[in-house]
Amino acid sequence: MKIAVFYNLNFGGAKRAVYEQVKRLKNLGHLIDVYTTDFQIDTLDISKVASNSYRYKYSSFDQKIPFLSRLVNDIKVFRFLNTLHAEIAHDIDSRKYDIVLVHPDKYTQSPYILRHLRTRNVYYCQEPLRIVFEYVLRAKMNVGLLKYIYELITRYIRKKIDIENVRSATFTIASCYHIRERMIEAYGVYPYVSYLGIDIETFRPLKIKKKNQVFFVGNKDVWNDGYELVQKSLELIPSKIRPKLKVVSWVKENNERLTENELVKQYNESFATLCLSRFETFGLVPLESLSCGTTVIATRVSGHRETIAEDSGGYLVEFDQNEIAKLIERLSKYKKSSIKARAYIKKYWDWDKKIIDLEKLLLFLSKYK
Repeated sequence: MKIAVFYNLNFGGAKRAVYEQVKRLKNLGHLIDVYTTDFQIDTLDISKVASNSYRYKYSSFDQKIPFLSRLVNDIKVFRFLNTLHAEIAHDIDSRKYDIVLVHPDKYTQSPYILRHLRTRNVYYCQEPLRIVFEYVLRAKMNVGLLKYIYELITRYIRKKIDIENVRSATFTIASCYHIRERMIEAYGVYPYVSYLGIDIETFRPLKIKKKNQVFFVGNKDVWNDGYELVQKSLELIPSKIRPKLKVVSWVKENNERLTENELVKQYNESFATLCLSRFETFGLVPLESLSCGTTVIATRVSGHRETIAEDSGGYLVEFDQNEIAKLIERLSKYKKSSIKARAYIKKYWDWDKKIIDLEKLLLFLSKYK
């Protein structure tokens, strides 16, 4: 197939998904051209794994908050970004692709390009626009009346944009069944499902000794990530046997990106990875940890329930610090790599298997009448 791929994402799991899909679809013999407004330099250089790469300049303030910068940036997103996406769509349509695989845009979530494409296309959604569909992320009055009103207005506009863009797609794909249900509720569309996968060659067990350490990947300041639940659980463990907590976010304090090798090393040094978020769409962290042979303790939320099975080597828990503390304490007695976890990932979540599923789906949709 001749496939065009569009995306504009910051470094992280969603961009990693684009990278893996582009690389592996090309390895299967397809011509994969990438279109983007992304000029960031990071370890996920998608242009290097694509057949061809086309980049389009888009100037933005990236919402630095003085209010004027925010206002100007929002106007540009609501008006001029749409025009740029129309130009990109025209370029794609002129090259006669079999199908266009559209990933999110960091400015609007679902991108404007879906409105303008005449070529058969599919929107790959990893989550609806969270700030307009999730109650816990609602606008709050404590920012001041003027900012609160402004926030309500701009979120209303963003919601309309997001819904119209998604409903303009020829087809939609959800990254998991939980996201599929949220898309049905938010947009009134009925997506296919194509799971993400894990690069088992990168995320692998290493021959290093495990420390008395648990691992947490997330932001301490983001309530949803569950960092305070991690703290409270560890405080219940006697200090003599309490494991050290290693916390890592995608961006280091010196603003350098966390490399995959560093991440893999931390998984392997820890005897458990704590995934205690209050809400998870489809978490890659638990799967990466299991692929490294490291046990996962995860909250029983939708995203985790789809990936942490009985034979996975991982554990699902309630939001109960006592339950979590007892499980950590029990696991700390062994500190061994989990053969079961590694086998589970190889059997069910290997990217090589997931990309075949996506390839079959794209082939079907490219010919669907």
